[in-house]
Amino acid sequence: MPGFKATVVGENFEFEIDGESQFLDFYRTVYVDAADERAARDSALALIREELARQSLLSEDAAAPSLSVEFIGQADVLDYSTDEDFIWHFPDELDDEWEE
Repeated sequence: MPGFKATVVGENFEFEIDGESQFLDFYRTVYVDAADERAARDSALALIREELARQSLLSEDAAAPSLSVEFIGQADVLDYSTDEDFIWHFPDELDDEWEE
């Protein structure tokens, strides 16, 4: 089964920082084994949802955060990394850095 590399993006995750409610976004790269790109996309999203649910960061309300796959492509087994972590940031913070 081919391996895939996917970058998952999350938006609108609420945290309490210094007593104030803040909304953060994230991205995370994951590696999954799947038969095709569509199955890889589903597996990557399921993996992230499972991890966020364990951390109590997913809720069932109407203003729930969103998840999407920004990039997906086949990856060589040598590309696999297990130390990828969530990269949290304030909305548009990364866009501002890239524009400079």
